Amino acid sequence: MSVAEAGTLLKIVSGVPGTLPVRTILKDRDVKPLVEQLRKLGGHDALSHKSRVEVEEVKGGAVVFADGEALAIKREAELIPVLVNNRTLDLLPTVTVDMGAVPHVVGGADVMAPGVRSVRGDFQAGQFLVVVDEKHGKRLAVGKALLDSANMRATKKGRVVENVHWVGDAVWDIVKPASHS
Repeated sequence: MSVAEAGTLLKIVSGVPGTLPVRTILKDRDVKPLVEQLRKLGGHDALSHKSRVEVEEVKGGAVVFADGEALAIKREAELIPVLVNNRTLDLLPTVTVDMGAVPHVVGGADVMAPGVRSVRGDFQAGQFLVVVDEKHGKRLAVGKALLDSANMRATKKGRVVENVHWVGDAVWDIVKPASHS
């Protein structure tokens, strides 16, 4: 998110380079539209224009924090829920993959049909969903469906989920420590 996209910003910079990440606090007038977008993700009805909203630049976008909690990645005009945003992820459809797919998914690869064990929930192509492993049910990634739920259940080959955020990516490195309080 560039300064032009975010509107008026206040920068918080650490005194020693490389010690703390740079987070930018959004001014009140810029918070309202972002809070509306965050509410549309689901699970965050308590957010208000009075919430303290910060962004932290990351490769390919910015991590959005509200009241200190990492909620989403802003890429272009789209908000993608982060893997520690349980309130939103609990509302999303789920694709379960076999254990052979796990190292590929956490390496950033898209989900292929042969690795899919089950699909929970109904969704359209382009909708966000959560990718979990079959053994432990752990969340591995947030992806974008390339097919609707009916076609995903029926297909046996090809890519079915575009991987947009996974355990181990640049965003995970920022949000993971915040999830262990």
